[in-house]
Amino acid sequence: MTPLAQKAKSEKITISLPVKVEAQTAANEFWREISQIEAVTKTSADFQLTRSFEIGQLLLLKMPIRKDLRRYDFDEERYCVWGIVRTCTPALRDKTTGYFLSVALIGAEPPQSFRQNPTTIYKLDKLGENGFWQISELRRGPENRRHSRYNIPLEVVIVVCDEADNVIAEEPTVTENISQCGASVFSDLNLDIGDTVKLIKQHGNFSATAVVRNRRLGKDNLPRLHLEFVNASFPLEGIG
Repeated sequence: MTPLAQKAKSEKITISLPVKVEAQTAANEFWREISQIEAVTKTSADFQLTRSFEIGQLLLLKMPIRKDLRRYDFDEERYCVWGIVRTCTPALRDKTTGYFLSVALIGAEPPQSFRQNPTTIYKLDKLGENGFWQISELRRGPENRRHSRYNIPLEVVIVVCDEADNVIAEEPTVTENISQCGASVFSDLNLDIGDTVKLIKQHGNFSATAVVRNRRLGKDNLPRLHLEFVNASFPLEGIG
């Protein structure tokens, strides 16, 4: 650990103040939530949210933090700073499951690659001389898919199993769209990003394990799951 990183780690202050967290989801939907900062330094912030985020996602924080914890905008009411998700773990929040996040602050502006594709995932590098963490691109998000998506409603079943592969929930539904490597499906299942399910096509012989990459509420107020197939490709012949 560099001297700068060691100093940043030792400066953590327990504090309680409001923070507005903003993000772009994998479906290019704008998302925001008001929460409370629990601990902060000039280079990091800890807080809880009602939804989970993938390690490496970028979030925008807006908070009325005191001047000695800022690196710019000293006279502004709110300090607006970008951060990268370092950890995201389930946590009990008001008797319901929330998520505790630790975010490393990267500065006033996100990288240009984020402007081009807000679902880009980054990796944390070293603490820069400007006092902010440096990041580099890890992988592009689903906005830059290599495979075409087809807006076709196919009848499928989403199956949720426990660790012993026992079925604990299943839901007949339809796809909003589908590609060779994944699908968006309408779903009321209470799943988190990173959960694994089985997707079974009702009329056909396709079945695949899939990972939940995002969940969102559409403009029609219907919930969706965005699934990525694991070690399987959906046969698109004849449906284009």
